[in-house]
Amino acid sequence: MTTLAASVFQRLSRSNARLLAARDLGAGFGLAAWENAQDRVRYEETRHHVLSLYTEDGTKSRRVDRQAAAGHPGALSLMPQGASSEWQIDGHFRFVHLYIPDAELRAFAAETLDRPPAAVALPEVTFADDPVLAGLLGQLARAEGVLASRGIQVELLHHLLTAPGWGQAASAPRRGGLAAATLRRLRARIEEELDQPLRLADLAATAGLSEFHFQRAFRASTGLSPRAWVERRRMARAEALIAEGQPLAEVAAACGFAHHAHLTRAFRKAHGVAPSVWRAGL
Repeated sequence: MTTLAASVFQRLSRSNARLLAARDLGAGFGLAAWENAQDRVRYEETRHHVLSLYTEDGTKSRRVDRQAAAGHPGALSLMPQGASSEWQIDGHFRFVHLYIPDAELRAFAAETLDRPPAAVALPEVTFADDPVLAGLLGQLARAEGVLASRGIQVELLHHLLTAPGWGQAASAPRRGGLAAATLRRLRARIEEELDQPLRLADLAATAGLSEFHFQRAFRASTGLSPRAWVERRRMARAEALIAEGQPLAEVAAACGFAHHAHLTRAFRKAHGVAPSVWRAGL
């Protein structure tokens, strides 16, 4: 499962750990359930943010490069992208990992919290207690169907970015980004015209900027390029229409894909499966 090819997942796959289950959540997110015993694992330069929850035992597991305290059931750890850590496991335990792509986290902060992506920073956290976050991650691991998972995922990211002790998305002013009114106008235009080509030149004209300066300002405001943002919104609309049972040819036309095959290729890239397979799992 390519979405889960984060360095943490790869390292665990080469250790004593046994993979119990894995799911592609789309847009680069992945979820995996593991068990391990009698092992020592070092993670180097993680490629995703990794949120970990100990689901069974863990009292003989500890992080040796930072603190000697042991884990426990319900303990949460957060390894931000680029972090390194080393762990000693002297007993058996089970745990869940959520792999979070940095670009999607920042785009979520911009879209849902109206916060500048540059203000988002996740701390390293080891063996913290947060019943709300632990409950959401546990629900996500047990959720059946894409729509149920998506709703829980949104709640989880919101908590992760706003709760004390985690990655509180500061309301710092945007530097080099678009004015709030301009960004709202652009987002409204994109939503209204998702079924149309949406050329970069036209979006830049809406913002009153050259294409070069518009691309830089848009990325500063949202964490994504204009093209990536449009693709993200097209996929979100496609998911909603597919879930409603609309024919794929109509979905493709409504979301700005050239044809049915174009939608299928984009959907496979985002989710790892064809739209029909994804819909069957709802």
